[in-house]
Amino acid sequence: MVDLEVLRIAKDIKDIKIQGASKIELAAINVIKELINRSNLTGNDFLGELVININHLIAQRPNEPKLRNSLSYIWQMANKYPEIKDRSFLVDYINNYENNISKGNDLISEYASQVITNGSVILTHCHSNLVEQAFKKAYDRGIDFEVYCTETRPRFQGRLTAKALCDYGIKTTQIVDSAVSGYLKKVDIFMTGADVVFQDGSIMNKVGTHTISLVAQNFKTPHIVLTSTHCVEGDVFVSLNDSIEERVEDEIWKEEDGRPNNLKLKNPSFDIVPNELIDKFITEEGVFSPETLALWTRKKK
Repeated sequence: MVDLEVLRIAKDIKDIKIQGASKIELAAINVIKELINRSNLTGNDFLGELVININHLIAQRPNEPKLRNSLSYIWQMANKYPEIKDRSFLVDYINNYENNISKGNDLISEYASQVITNGSVILTHCHSNLVEQAFKKAYDRGIDFEVYCTETRPRFQGRLTAKALCDYGIKTTQIVDSAVSGYLKKVDIFMTGADVVFQDGSIMNKVGTHTISLVAQNFKTPHIVLTSTHCVEGDVFVSLNDSIEERVEDEIWKEEDGRPNNLKLKNPSFDIVPNELIDKFITEEGVFSPETLALWTRKKK
């Protein structure tokens, strides 16, 4: 049976109340840590309970390797000590893992903030916690720059970005998704996060990223991706053509708002940006081109 608190966090992830690869990862780690801490089961019963809850969390966002990789790490650690009732040392392992993730995310946003200079105009799409933090760090250093952010339909996640930046005092303009070509003429950097980084340096990110990246290339605007190496898909056999998560039709057009009964709607959450459109990756391990990130990944594996 899935734990009630895990069910709550899973629903928040599914409903995009928790969003962004980093926040999803940390929320999932934290709820599994709490489950481990209070579980009275041992042996195979404990491991079975853990597997059920981990799989339920992963199932909410199948296109999130960062989530899978972190929960797999916790599973591997728990699998070594299934019979021990006092799991405080296991919780300490997980706490250290969480701390390292947070430190890594801070490094990414710090490195990225350094590419933002006085007069920079930056476009971002959807909502990335890493991108948001990079903007805030640049602002804290007194850099005078401007951000354009898309609405990111149909869930309007761009409003999260706009509100966070405006509340912080950063000059921000929001545009409709279809207006990006007109504004990319005045943009210096297209900066996004990534939900998945494939081993060839291509990425999967919020739907619309590919289109914007294509237009950015036309205007010679570099696409810079902020991502943890935890987002790199560890399985070399995972295909770029694997199914992309489809969300409910009502997000686009609700039946009660006059949607025709015979109308077909498609609502993919993500699209694929090929590596040739990406200028560089900024990670906690440093700055990579798509090619050197692929080499680093193979060597690390």
